[in-house]
Amino acid sequence: MRGLVWNRAGKALAAILMTGAGVAGFAILMRAQQPTEGKGPLVFDVASVKPTPADERQGIVHQPPGGQSYEAIGAPLLTIMTVAYTVTPRQISGGPEWINRDRWTIEAKAERRGTSDELHDALARLLEDRFKLKVRHETRELPCYILTVDKKGPKMPVHDPADLLHEPIGGGRGPGGMPALSGKNVAMSYFAFFLSRIMDLNVIDKTGLPDRYDVDFHFVPELPPGALAGRGGADGAPPPALPDGPDIYTALREQLGLRLEKGKGPVDFLVIEHVEKPTEN
Repeated sequence: MRGLVWNRAGKALAAILMTGAGVAGFAILMRAQQPTEGKGPLVFDVASVKPTPADERQGIVHQPPGGQSYEAIGAPLLTIMTVAYTVTPRQISGGPEWINRDRWTIEAKAERRGTSDELHDALARLLEDRFKLKVRHETRELPCYILTVDKKGPKMPVHDPADLLHEPIGGGRGPGGMPALSGKNVAMSYFAFFLSRIMDLNVIDKTGLPDRYDVDFHFVPELPPGALAGRGGADGAPPPALPDGPDIYTALREQLGLRLEKGKGPVDFLVIEHVEKPTEN
């Protein structure tokens, strides 16, 4: 299974192995589809944007409980942008080197509660204001993965539509210690975005499933050649073997009733046209 993203150490993207930590160490909440009726755009009326001290490098972007605020602690602007605009890092181009080097702490709070969608949009507006960020959207037809429903139909339970709580998809351990992912109240458009974060290509939702679902599946990543070299015991013992289990494609099909296949499709890109470091406040 060569579709999973690997770092230089030959490990799968850390999000698969982390419990409740979101993607790549950042808690990224699902975007709620329901707008708040009768209200204007959500705005952070209280917001602080500061450089993160060098000894504080947590790398967190999340929505605290309450539905009124956003926080970033020690996160590069590039990562904060992936949360605000719901894109992967590979979908962002342009900009100076510091957007992926310098780290920022953001505390922002709105006057009223909002959906996750509204909070994401408010975060994007905050970046555009404080960082003088200007982006251009481009759609490119590229190789990607297409997410569809298997011929036997979906196997995921439909979540209660009255429940508006959208928790992050979390990682844990499944049978035999294999990586597992689970989430509740998941829209398929968000699930495709989440898979895009852990695959080497973007995933496009073609399921046509209109509801929100509870997803829970486990799989075994296929390590690239030599990934476990040097990880044996001090006495020369071989490295531990991976548990037996399905790859991610088989797991999606057998456990969730979904198919993931390579194809081509439209992928949205953000091109940074202008950005500045904010003045501390």
